Amino acid sequence: MIKKQSAKIIGSGLLASFLAGTIFMIGFLIIIDMQTSDYYEDGRPKMNCFGGLQYGIAIGIQILIALFTLPAFLILFKQIRKNKYLVFLAFFAGYLLYFTLILASLSEFSGEEYVIIIPWINFLVWIIYYFKLRRMINRNQ
Repeated sequence: MIKKQSAKIIGSGLLASFLAGTIFMIGFLIIIDMQTSDYYEDGRPKMNCFGGLQYGIAIGIQILIALFTLPAFLILFKQIRKNKYLVFLAFFAGYLLYFTLILASLSEFSGEEYVIIIPWINFLVWIIYYFKLRRMINRNQ
C-alpha cells in the first residue's frame, strides 16, 4: 500500500513539476520575445533563421529535468524509504547533479539565461511533493 501511495505522489509531483516549469519557461520566453524588436534601428527587418528554437530548448531542458528526477522512484524500495537521508538524496539527486553542471559552466551564461536554464519553478513544486511524501511515509511507519 505504501508503495502505491509513494508512486502516486512521485508521479503526480513529476507531472506537476514538468507542467509548471514548462508553462513558466515558455511564458518567460514569450515576454522576452515581446520586448525584442523585429527591426533594426534603420528600419530593416531582422531575419530570424532560428525562430522558435528557444522554445524547443526550453522544452528540452524540462525533459532533461524530468529524466533527472526519475531516481525518486527508488523510494519505492523499503531499504531506501526507511532512511530519510537516502529519501532526500533519491528525491533531489537529479537537481543536485543539474545544478553542479550549471555551476561548472557559470561563465558561459548571462543573468537572463539563468532564469531560463535553472528550473526554479520545478524545484519549488518538487519540494512541495517531497514534503507530501515525507508526511505520508512518517504517517505510515
